[in-house]
This record gives sequence, C-alpha cells and structure tokens, in this order.
Amino acid sequence: LLEAPADTILAIQIDAAINPGNSGGPAFNSRGQVTGVAFCKDARKQSDNIGYVIPAAVVRAFLGRISVSEEVGTCTYTLSPSIPYRWHSLENTSLRMAHNVPKGVHGILIVDAASAIVKGALQKGDVLTKIDGTQLADDGQLTLRGQELIQHNYLLRGKQLNEPTVFSVYRDGKHLSNDGPNDPPCVLKDLPYICPRWADVDHQPDYLILGALVLVPMSLNLMSSKHAGKRLVATCKDWCLKWQEEESDETTKNDSNDNSSKKSGWGDKEELVVLTDIFAHELSFSYSRPWRRVVSYNGTSIRSLCHLKDIWLQSCKKSDHDTNAASPPTPTTTKI
Repeated sequence: LLEAPADTILAIQIDAAINPGNSGGPAFNSRGQVTGVAFCKDARKQSDNIGYVIPAAVVRAFLGRISVSEEVGTCTYTLSPSIPYRWHSLENTSLRMAHNVPKGVHGILIVDAASAIVKGALQKGDVLTKIDGTQLADDGQLTLRGQELIQHNYLLRGKQLNEPTVFSVYRDGKHLSNDGPNDPPCVLKDLPYICPRWADVDHQPDYLILGALVLVPMSLNLMSSKHAGKRLVATCKDWCLKWQEEESDETTKNDSNDNSSKKSGWGDKEELVVLTDIFAHELSFSYSRPWRRVVSYNGTSIRSLCHLKDIWLQSCKKSDHDTNAASPPTPTTTKI
C-alpha cells in the first residue's frame, strides 16, 4: 500500500505479482523494452496482484541527479527539487471573482512562495498558468499524454540538475513570464524542512540525555509516532509550512507599526527539539509530560539540539564557578 510521500510520485499500476524476490528488478513491455522498475505492491487483503512500477522517465531523472567523482571514487545524489510555492485550485467561481480572474485565464492560485528560489517570478495572488509552456488546468492538472492527466508537480519533481524552469503567471491583468534577460528562469533545488524527512539522507539520528531527560530533534518520522500528541504534531506542521529564509515570528512581533501580513520563517532556529522520555529519578519524580517541544533552557531560546548542549555545559561551568567562589579551595589528587 502506497503511503505518503510515496503516494505522490508517478507510478504505473500493473497486475503482475511483486514480491521481495523481484522488487527492484526491471519491468518490460511486449517489445522487450524496459518500462520501469518494480518497487511495491498493494498488500491490502481486499486486493490481489496489484503492483506498482517506477516509470523509466522517473528513473532517468534519478540517474541524472547523480554526480560521479572519478578522483575520489564516490557518487553524490542531489535531492529532486521541492515545489517552491503553495497553491489553491481555481475551480470555485466565487474565488475567481474575488481575485479578478477572467474566464479565459486558467491555472492555480499562488498562496505562498519561496522568494529565495523564485525571485519574484511567483508572488502571492498570482495565477500560475503555465510551467515551461505547458498549460495548467484550474485543478492543477496537466495533460501527460493523450487524455491522461497528472498533477503539475510532476514537471518540477522530474527536473534535472540545474535545469531552468519558466513560470507563466497572470498578475494585475497582465500575462508575465520569467524568460527574459532581466527576469531569467528559475533553477529549482531541494528546500530543507525544519523537521528532517529521511534518516541518513537529510539528517543523521541524534539524541541528548540531560540527567533524566531524553531529547531528540523533531523529524517527520517522529510526527507519525503514536506517542506524538495532536498538539505537538500541529505545532510541527505549522513550522514545516515556514520557508527557511523568511523573517522569524519574533522579528515580526517587534514591528508593531506594520499591520501588513508578513511571512514568518525559521529565524535563528536550525531544528525543533522534543522531550521524548523521562527516566525514573528523584529529581524527575512526578514528571509525566514527555513528547513535548522544548522551547527554552533557563530563559534562553533553543536553536537546536547542539545549541541546547552548549548552553547546558555553560550553565554547568557557571554553577561550578559559583560554588568554588563561595567555598574555600579543596586539595586535589591525581591517581596514576
């Protein structure tokens, strides 16, 4: 059974049996051509012999993002580009009227954009009509081949390394495109999440134990844990909607004279820290609130798990210094 994020990739459904013995092998058509790679099956009891194949086009895009260093003898894979905007369909007549979208204009409404990537090519309130000259429908779909439809993110996720992207938009009654010398095409890239997505890919597993407290960086895998409460999941999802390069919440709050809507980003934060377990100890007696986000330590805002470790060590040194200053020095011995 395909689950997120695998349910958003382009796949071919087949009725051939897929099992651990042939998963990862090539799938051929009647002419002996490789059409894709077998990779999973629908394991639900009510289904039988439903498998999925990664199409050859997706495989070629994957291979095209691999760079080989012959001198070092290593290969490096660059993650596929992220979608640098968030959008809403324009099928609703009232919504089209509210944004002054004429009947002859079709596409999707941009509700937010990563300005560091799109650099003005996309703005909030734009109607994205075309990507690389391919027309988008009001529900975000485009024609793949013949009468087959697919969501438009297929065009962006399948980009090669440093391949440019041209966005065509309808803005303030004008049709615009970023294909000129003063407004060049965008080169998309993977945009990091403040909650990492894949262990050993965009983050390494890490943890910190302070006394009886077990702390870890928040990740999407932890968000799917049965122990993560609704409040923690909602907080992390809200942070995952923030673009890294935008202003922080603290910055926007200080500007009380500006009543305009401002985007809020990560600020000085690198990751979110979560308390996942509390060991039994007299100092933690009656503590029963694990799986909470840790916001600060002794009043200092936490930027990351490493930052928490640093400020904890500083507080320990300060405590030792204050203790030694208040009491006479004691002799020390070294055992060899």
